[in-house]
Order: sequence, then structure tokens, then C-alpha cells
Amino acid sequence: MRKLLCTLYFVALSLCLASATETTLHSETFVCANNWSTYVTIDKSLLAGATAGDAVNVYVTAIADIDYPQVFLQYVDASWQWLNFTDPHDFQLAGKEAPLTASITLTQTMLDLVAAGQQLVVKGAGYTASKITLTHTPAEAGTNQSIWSGEKDFGAAWGEWETIPAAKFASAEEGQLLRVRFKELRAGAQLKIGRSDWEVMDDTEIVSLSGRYQDFTITAKMLAELKTHGTILSGLGFTMTEVLLLNPASLKTLNLSVPVTDNWVFSARPTITIQAENPYAEAVTAAVEVEITTDQMAPVTTLTASVEIAASGVQNITLTTETDLAPGFYKATCIVNDDLARAFVFGINPTAIISAPDKQADFATYWAAAKTQLEAVNMSATLTEITSKSTAARKIYLVEMNSIPDGLTGNPVVIRGYYAEPQDGKKHPVIMHYAGYDSGYRPGGQDVKPYCPSGDAEPDYAEFFLSTRGQNINNRLSSEREADGKGDFTNTYGDWFAYRFGDKDSYYYRGAFMDCVQAVRFMATRPTSDMTNLFAEGQSQGGAFTYAAAALSGYTFRAIAPGIAFMGDYPDYFNIVNWPAYVARENQGTMTDDELFAFLSYFDTKNLATAISCPVIACRGLQDDVCPPHTNIAPYNNLLSADKQLLFNPELGHQAAASWYTDFMAFFAARIQTTTTAIDQTINEKIAKCGNEKILSDGQLFIIRNNNKYNANGTLVK
Repeated sequence: MRKLLCTLYFVALSLCLASATETTLHSETFVCANNWSTYVTIDKSLLAGATAGDAVNVYVTAIADIDYPQVFLQYVDASWQWLNFTDPHDFQLAGKEAPLTASITLTQTMLDLVAAGQQLVVKGAGYTASKITLTHTPAEAGTNQSIWSGEKDFGAAWGEWETIPAAKFASAEEGQLLRVRFKELRAGAQLKIGRSDWEVMDDTEIVSLSGRYQDFTITAKMLAELKTHGTILSGLGFTMTEVLLLNPASLKTLNLSVPVTDNWVFSARPTITIQAENPYAEAVTAAVEVEITTDQMAPVTTLTASVEIAASGVQNITLTTETDLAPGFYKATCIVNDDLARAFVFGINPTAIISAPDKQADFATYWAAAKTQLEAVNMSATLTEITSKSTAARKIYLVEMNSIPDGLTGNPVVIRGYYAEPQDGKKHPVIMHYAGYDSGYRPGGQDVKPYCPSGDAEPDYAEFFLSTRGQNINNRLSSEREADGKGDFTNTYGDWFAYRFGDKDSYYYRGAFMDCVQAVRFMATRPTSDMTNLFAEGQSQGGAFTYAAAALSGYTFRAIAPGIAFMGDYPDYFNIVNWPAYVARENQGTMTDDELFAFLSYFDTKNLATAISCPVIACRGLQDDVCPPHTNIAPYNNLLSADKQLLFNPELGHQAAASWYTDFMAFFAARIQTTTTAIDQTINEKIAKCGNEKILSDGQLFIIRNNNKYNANGTLVK
């Protein structure tokens, strides 16, 4: 039996040794003299398949009789400087007899330095060698291993990357985890696992980072790419520290969850509960950390706890801060035993957040001039019926009309929209619908047909669905719209946010905001429009347009519903997420930051909101990383409206809740002004006879009758 065990041991040992490969790096005899003047250079390409733990072997045939004979490794960096490794990089020959093999183990840091530089250098003193080889022991397929380590800073903008060659994935298997570890997360941190053509790797997507690592499960498509070409890691806002291949079965993790408490909106202190389930047959200690930062990633505090979870047990671990937090939005990153339980944004007394207006001195005159220019434009509206959508209740039309030029001079711009006109001959409340950013279409390549309503959808309303210049209908071929008999419409603006950026007199959103006003003016010309019951809604960019229409049109809105609104509080916005900040930075030119934000202030919803007093219902997703809640609360808190409602969706990102349409339509319906509550406006009763019951407030004429307040159109003002 003992003989059999020994035989098996030596067979196993020989199999292990057989798996190692030795590659010749240099095959000519060389002498390293006593004065360190002789060396051999090895091109970095010869080490492309090396991994940490491999060894450089120098076959020493003779050792000179000097004080410090040794084999020594150096590297040549990208600028051709000769530098020493900080890891162990020498083999002492004193007291040893030739022939021998001097082996120096390569670390990941050493390999990374050579890969980023030019050459590996073998030098030293007092020996003669016959060749240099590399011993490589490939990892067993599917085993855990570190394939890159170091500190790679991905800055504030896309532009940095790290290439991991295919050789590093030689032992990778489908189902393994590709784990990227990081530290020093900044606002808007993102990571991309790229293919060799720099596109996002199949079966992955660009991810926003939280916690301490990000895992990607290796699929068959990924594995083929990784083994053939490796990967290009890129991103922004973090420092990468390690990349690993891991077997999920080897990870002993607790089952973690963080339920929503109090809608994740608190008055002063957050209450955060982490549920930890132990699936193992022995007790496990849960080391809990909750890192709290501002929404701009400034550290606030870290909450900690250490709790023993019984075998097969479940425990709720509840933490809160020792002191009140100031009004604002914060991020909680919940870590248990190094694993991310959840990262989420929560609010503290959001309606007390101060987002001070930063209007320029000419803000009012700037927009007054734009409106004057619009009024001089001949609307020349034409209507083309969309017969496939029309019903007996309402006819649906494609409307084409002129709007303000792209600047102080030039030709009017043609804009378009879908108009639903009731057919019963009566006047109906009006709803303006404003569209979100058209980024889902081009250049993304998605075939998204602009929404066109059915005649039966909301038969009690006259509705207009606007496409501002260059977007939606104005950005579709004829085959990509509802059949209207027209030709192709194409976007001539490129990226709308970047169009003529920095020139406030020809910037895209000057024209687009006036398009929103022109659409209201169009509805005022229609015989079925009850403009005393005027409403507006929109999400994202459409939310910003909703604010713009209410602030700039000159018409009194009965109520508006801006959802997850874009374009709010730019100075803070740009410190929270990377878009549209990076577009602004790319187009900043010679503008200082002060000049940049002064320019954007004309188009900031927090400034527009100071002119809005109608009822408002608004919604926002607390986890929105496109238009984060901080940018949504800014205009809301600056409204003059006494009647306003704010709906928080704690777990949603850049989307409204499924109930949002029902919510705002109910809000609108409850505020419709009926003829019984409106002042009589017949020819025989003129407002002028009210005498001393007239009042002038904020430049507007109001009339007091029977303790009720009416505007000059005879509409009751609540």
C-alpha cells in the first residue's frame, strides 16, 4: 500500500510539472561583467502570455569570485527610462556553485510595468549564462485567479482604458465571474467591458458603479471574445485595483436585501434595514458597513455593526445616524462582508432644499425678446389628417407650422406635431404633451415611431403632441411615421444639447422653448380649444418643456405635470452625473465655468419655475442617474404655486411609475374650471364696469367679485 501511495504521488507530481511550459527568451551565451555593464533586453511581446507566479530563469554556467555576484531584473518604461522593480527582482549568487538556474518570480505589478513600457532587462554582475527562459504554469480551468492588479485611475471623463490580453483568459470558463474591484468612486462612476473593436462586449452593458466591485457573468459569447482578443476596460470616476476570474460556487456569501423604508424619504435621520440570511450550517459573522455620502459623493458618515447570524438564520440589522442630516439627497452604500447588499439614494426633507435661482440680469428681457421675435413669425399652420387614427370622436392631424429661426435672423423653422380635435362642435379642455429627448432613435439606431394618439383615446380633451425642431417627427423618414403622404424629415441639428452651445441667441433650447410656446399659440386658434382649461405634461426633456411653456407662453395654465424633468440646477447637476456634463465640457471652448453656467442659466428650470404659480403635480425616481432627484427638486421648490404635489418613486430610475398617467390626469380633471365658476364674459357685461374691484398684481390685472379672484380672461384664480 505504501508503494502504491508513493507511486500515485509521483504520478500526480509529474502531471503537475508536465502542465508547466518553458519558453526560451534568449539563447546566446552572455557574460555579466563585474562593472554591471552587460545586459540582455527582452521585448515585452515575449511576455504576453505570462501570468503572476511565472518565473524568469537564467541558466548560470559560471560565477566570478567577487563580493556580490547576482542576477538582476530591470524594466524600460514607455519613455525609455531604465527603472528598478519594487517587488523582489534579484537572485544572489554568492556562496552558490555553477551550473545552476537563477529563477526570479514575476508578480502582477512587474508584468503590468513591462506591458505598459518597452522591455524587460536581465543584468547583474559576476556571472556567465547560456540562456534565459520563462516558466509558465497555466491556471487550472475555472479556478479563481487574479489576472490584473495595480491602481488605474479612470478620470472625470471617458478617455482612459486598460487592455487585458487574451492570454490572461486562457483558463476562463463559461459561468465564471469576471470581477472588477475598485475604490475612490466619484459622482457618475461608470465601467465598460469592451470588445477588441472598443464596442460594449456582447451580453454586457455600461454599468454605474457602487460598492467595491462589479461582477460580470461570463457567457459563451463573452468567453469567445475574451479568449480570442481579451478585453478593453474603460470608464470614468473610479480607481481600478484588481481584475479577477472567480468560480461563483467558491464564494461563501450571505443572502442580502435592503427593503424600502418610509419611501426612502426621511424628515431628519434615515432608517436603513439590512436583511441577512445565512444559508450555511454554521454561524456566520456579518460585518456591516453603511457608507453615507452626499449625492455628489462627498463623505458624510459610515455606520457599522457586527452581528452573528445563526446557522440557517435570518436577521434584520437596522442602522441610523447619530445626528440629523441636513435637507438634501444622499447615497447609502450597504456592504456586508465586502459584498454589496444595496446602494440607493434617499432624501432628507427634500422640500427644504434650497436651489437658489441664478438668473442673469437680462433673463426677463432675453425671453421677452424671443417671444417678440416669435410673434413676428407667420405661423402658417397646415393640417393633414391621419385617417388611420381618426375616429368619430376626434380627428387626428399632422400639424406643420413655422416657429422662430435658429438665431436672431434667418428663416423660420418648420416644426410639427400631432393634434387631436374633438368633433362634437363644443369647446374642450386642452392638454399640451411635450416629448423627451429623442436619443433612443438616432444615432442609436432604434426604430422608435413617434407616438400618435387615437381619436378615441381621450375624447373629452383637445390635445397636441409637439415635436420640437429636429426631434421625433422632424427626425423620421416617411416610412418611420404614421402615414401622412409627406416625404422624409431629417434632423439637421446633430446632438441637440450641443447645438450652438455657448451662444444664447442661437442655442438649440432657445428655439425649442419657443416651439413649445408656438404650439400653445396654435391651440389657441382652434375653435374647439377651451383655453381657460389649459394643461401641460411631459417627462424628462418634456418635463423641462412643460416648465418652459408655463413660464414663457403668456397663457394661464390650469395645471401642469412635469415628470422626471430634465435641465434643472446645472451647477449641481454636473457634479452628480456625467451626462450632459461631458457634452457641455466638450463644447465649453474658451468659456470659464462661471461663463458656462451663466449661459446655461437662461435654460435652467429652477429659474423658469420662479414665474409659475399654477397648480403642479410632479414625480421623480429617487434612483434616477440621468435626471437625478436633486435636479428635479430645484424647480419644484422654486415654484410660486400654493397647490402642488410631489410623488417620489423610491426604486425607480429615469422613468415614471406605471400610475403616473392616471395620477396627473386625475389631478387635471379635479382642476377643470366649469362655466358655473367662471365670470360672465358676455358682450353686455364688460369687465371695465367693476370699478374699484380691480387689482393689479405682478403686472397682471385681477378682478374681485363675491370674494372670488378672477384674471382678465374671467377665469377663477385659486
